[in-house]
Amino acid sequence: MVHREGTVMMNRRHPALSLAAVLVTAAATTAVSAPSRAAPAHATPEVAPKVAPTCHAASCGGLDPIGTHCAADARTIDDAVMDGRIIRLRYSPECRAAWAQLWYGKPGDRAYVQSERDGHLEAVQSVTVSPWDGNSVYTPMVNDKDLQAKACMELPPDSATVCTIFY
Repeated sequence: MVHREGTVMMNRRHPALSLAAVLVTAAATTAVSAPSRAAPAHATPEVAPKVAPTCHAASCGGLDPIGTHCAADARTIDDAVMDGRIIRLRYSPECRAAWAQLWYGKPGDRAYVQSERDGHLEAVQSVTVSPWDGNSVYTPMVNDKDLQAKACMELPPDSATVCTIFY
């Protein structure tokens, strides 16, 4: 094998040895000249800063869970199903507020959330599905600090009602 200006010449007597030398040389060159595998600084995904909720507990009553950022940490507490529709009790631990979300609703369906203390009604928020609402609506929030809340839906024409558990 003869080296000339960084190239490797093939040995005519031992082609296998020449091929091995070429592969070793290529691997060594790649290892020495390969760029670092570290991700560039601009490749780091940006995480949007968390926006603090604009209400807490009683101050959330009647407000929109999305507009107040309470929906950001919300979780579904319970679902109830009737006639192909789903009513959900949604709760935000940070806001200490609850609301009802109705899926697959039809015009005239009513969703509501109510809060109680010791069996006494504290607040009710509701929404009725309109033809232009699509198939999902949600109510404004009710205070859920030191209270219990449940979500319900009423379906026309006979106002059949189903509710989630109290939470």
